[in-house]
Amino acid sequence: MTQQQGGSPVTDDFFDLILTGGLLVTGEGIRRADVGVRGETVAAIAPDLRRHPAREVVDATGMYVLPGAIDVHVHPVYEDDVEACSRVAAYGGITTLLHFAYARPGESLLEQVERMLEDGQARSRLDFSLHGGLFEAPRQVPEIPRVMELGVRTFKFFLAYVKQRWYTDDYHLLWAMHLLAERGGMAMIHAENGGGIDYLEDRYWEELGGSQAAHFFHISHPPALEEEAVFRAISMAEVAHCPLYIVHVTAARVLRPIRQARAEGRQVFAETCAHYLTLTQDLLQTRGALAKIGPPLRTEADQEALWQALADGTLSVVSSDHAPKKKDPWGDFREQPYGAPGLETLFIVTHDEGVNRGRISLVRLVQVLCENPARIFGLYPRKGTIAVGSDADLVIFDPRREVTLRAENLHSGAGYTLYEGRTVLGWPVMSFQRGHRVLWEGEVVAEPGAGRFLPLLASPQVAPL
Repeated sequence: MTQQQGGSPVTDDFFDLILTGGLLVTGEGIRRADVGVRGETVAAIAPDLRRHPAREVVDATGMYVLPGAIDVHVHPVYEDDVEACSRVAAYGGITTLLHFAYARPGESLLEQVERMLEDGQARSRLDFSLHGGLFEAPRQVPEIPRVMELGVRTFKFFLAYVKQRWYTDDYHLLWAMHLLAERGGMAMIHAENGGGIDYLEDRYWEELGGSQAAHFFHISHPPALEEEAVFRAISMAEVAHCPLYIVHVTAARVLRPIRQARAEGRQVFAETCAHYLTLTQDLLQTRGALAKIGPPLRTEADQEALWQALADGTLSVVSSDHAPKKKDPWGDFREQPYGAPGLETLFIVTHDEGVNRGRISLVRLVQVLCENPARIFGLYPRKGTIAVGSDADLVIFDPRREVTLRAENLHSGAGYTLYEGRTVLGWPVMSFQRGHRVLWEGEVVAEPGAGRFLPLLASPQVAPL
């Protein structure tokens, strides 16, 4: 697949790397073209670049050449830390990560962001950016301006988890949104009505107990309370004139206020996650608390509605919400943490469920996993596309390779996958970041510290597709 061409003088038409023979896929379409890389950026895109001298030529015949995927929703604080997340992501065709730097109650937001920034620069194998995450808004909202000076412009607030004291009330949310609007930032919202859910948990656990834990979990986290929180967040953002990003949308009815806001031209963006597109709430019956995710997995009808929303542009992004945690699947359900691993399988299962089953096109897949994340978070066109001048973040994807997903052939420290035993068609076989090898012959070869921190630009630069 690869050959070296040494000894040629460096001229204007000399390339460090040429990918040849593949089908080039971007958010604009599919075409047969070669990609020439000079230094760390794409220098040429043309039908036949092999006639030019190059240090390395990679034959991608029969495969797709895609932009590196961007996962904007990663939690590197559980069984996979910053370094491990970058390695796990690289196996899945991802080349850029946006991590949440959470400041829990009693902690300084500024110190947590500085700590994760230093860790990422020292150990990340992939390029990365950071979001701030506020668990104690009264203490941490005043730190937002100083954190933004570090290149962080997106901040997450929780409308859920009142009992845990992670909740941001309306007063502090509106204060934060005004600070962000004035400085070119964006608010990110975990949208569930926390007080209502806490009440329902207390009520139904007393009635049903642990014998019906899965049923209790579903009825205590209804889609109506997710929709209410989305509507409230959109209303607050309208008052503050603040761009808004809704994380992990799960259900059909939650799409209603998002569609209305986008139809009215508001800067409201929303993501769903691969697990909401591919798994349903029935999984709790067979996997127990391993499938305990917040918000919960929903129904097949909700799943179909999410696919339609991805296709029509209501939803702009698919992320992993990677939160690999150790759990006792059949222990006390209430004591088991929320979250599951999903970083390595993000691109793979979304492609298999979406493209292979005709729900979205391959071009749309690239839009929601590569281009739109870059556009919304201020990284486009450096990231998210294959264009002259863009970073040479490139993935060679084999649409014919079939793999059965098992915990033993994945790489997260969680030790399990919710896709155990699922066979997928299509697999990333090679990747480059800024022209340098990342995934090569089935192994991640990028070294810790090879990644660079990417300061996010102020406000979405281009409306997403």
